[in-house]
Amino acid sequence: MNCFQNSFPIGLGTARFPIQGPDDRQGLETSVRLVLRALERGVRYVDLGYTYSSGMAMAALREAFRQTDRPFTVTAKVAYDEDKTCGDALRRVERYLKAMDLERIDFFTCWTIRSFEEFQRIMEPGGVYEAAQRLRDEGIIRHICCSLHAPPEDMVRIIESGAFEGVTVSYSLLNAQRMQPVLDAAARKDVGVAVMNPLGGGVIAQNQEFFSYARGPEDRDTVHAALRFAKAHPAVNMVLAGVNSEAELEDSLAALSAPDPEPPERRMERVLREGAQLKGFCTGCKYCEGCPKGIPTYALMQARNALLFEPVEAYGRQGPEELLYNLQLFRKLYFDDSWLPDSGENPCVACGKCEASCTQKLEIIQGVADVYRRAAEVGYTKAAHQERLRELLYQKGYRRVGLYPSGGFIREIIQVYRDAYGEPDFEWLLFNSNRDLRGSVEDGLVIHHAGDIPALRPDVILICSYRFEQDIAESLQPYQRQGIRVEKLHREREIPWVF
Repeated sequence: MNCFQNSFPIGLGTARFPIQGPDDRQGLETSVRLVLRALERGVRYVDLGYTYSSGMAMAALREAFRQTDRPFTVTAKVAYDEDKTCGDALRRVERYLKAMDLERIDFFTCWTIRSFEEFQRIMEPGGVYEAAQRLRDEGIIRHICCSLHAPPEDMVRIIESGAFEGVTVSYSLLNAQRMQPVLDAAARKDVGVAVMNPLGGGVIAQNQEFFSYARGPEDRDTVHAALRFAKAHPAVNMVLAGVNSEAELEDSLAALSAPDPEPPERRMERVLREGAQLKGFCTGCKYCEGCPKGIPTYALMQARNALLFEPVEAYGRQGPEELLYNLQLFRKLYFDDSWLPDSGENPCVACGKCEASCTQKLEIIQGVADVYRRAAEVGYTKAAHQERLRELLYQKGYRRVGLYPSGGFIREIIQVYRDAYGEPDFEWLLFNSNRDLRGSVEDGLVIHHAGDIPALRPDVILICSYRFEQDIAESLQPYQRQGIRVEKLHREREIPWVF
């Protein structure tokens, strides 16, 4: 059943290609060369999402695949947030095939499953999983896989269901302790494992001394040690290398393509033992679970580990140190735990149950209070998101509201508005700079190209990107001069809730 068995130890991640958009010809050519070099060096598995690298990863792959006769496999990711039905998923895969000029795709991935409940919805008749089965029966895909962002106990249940031949999970020095049951379950079920984020989203690479305990005598540096650790568990078949240069690719190959100089079982045992001794670092043991107020204490404390490190300039965003710390903290809580408080009011009653159970003797009560305080300050609450949409859109007299760019978070924005204010008295319009998406449908809404803005004349365009909001704002200046209002979803110095 393991669809990754005997895989090359490195898979190519495509989310960080050096390409800024459809007009970046130089970036496209550089990305194509990077793909070709990876295939020349033995990489076979290509990890792909339709939003990766400014939506241009598929264009780079299409050109690279045309120029090589080396074997490769690629995945088509279908996110439940955007494609809820069998028909939605079938159309998504059709767009993957068209964009890369392929007749079939090896892997169908149910993308970003955040809970066991979401897994159950995917498995319902007429849902995403049914589409995967149909495509496999027709020979268009070979293997059904998933990527998991759920709590570990949910991941175990999903793996044990037997629905998937392979899983992609985040696994690194940051979450090693809590992920052992997940990897053990995959080994028992003979489910393939691909590891994403082996460097913790850049945290490990930027804080090598903090994680120096992972280094063995044969490791060049902490980065090499971390990559080798990620591959050491017997359930792990390959580690995904998200690279944007040949130098980064070669560095990953140097760490993983040759046999580990330290026996993998010894490395894993050593690193887990020594990592558990870190002072002030939450290991995710979850002994603090069971808060009478329902606070996910272990998740908050795990995310709060980020405050021990130098802030990572995530998504190329520079700014005040506190903003970058908060970005690390709340992005992890959103993507790893799907946690968003209703408000910044801390429900903790300081009963002390969590601290009494903590093996690291952490000040959990203070830590939880700090997280809620930060959430209130930077607008990371349901109440703050609703208030922001009220400021921007509610009862403004708009007839047409443009959302730019289209993508996975658009549904969330629309739903937050509906939950707070009901059905709007304006029409939603979706825009994207990728011409290949023109005319496609997302959640019942047609995607228009940015060039259609003058003809459609929205009253306001809401920039719904964090990483590219400044670039998009500059591209929309001509439309502003035509009287179309342009607003940014995110306030300055607030944590983004759409990435």
